[in-house]
Amino acid sequence: MPEEQQLEQQKNYKYVVEYDRTNCIGAEMCAFVDPENFKMNEDGKADLVHGKEKEGNQFFLFTNDNMEDMGNPLRRAADSCPAGVIRITEISTGRRVAGAPERK
Repeated sequence: MPEEQQLEQQKNYKYVVEYDRTNCIGAEMCAFVDPENFKMNEDGKADLVHGKEKEGNQFFLFTNDNMEDMGNPLRRAADSCPAGVIRITEISTGRRVAGAPERK
């Protein structure tokens, strides 16, 4: 997807879920707490079911689901990932809502 088209699409959503499949350790927590969005693959790593590939094993998913709700399955998946490879960010502010803290 061209970058300008991706930026236009972002305007319609409140959050972006980012998943770094390369660094997934296959702990299966994401698939356990959110089986609708994460499925384990034959290679022992999870797949973000409705995610779009950004670049080499980096996936994203735009959503308007309430990520402020601690019970939201996507948020629980991000917060339970021991490898910290699932991150949820509020698009308008850049605030990390769930998952691993931003690396500096």
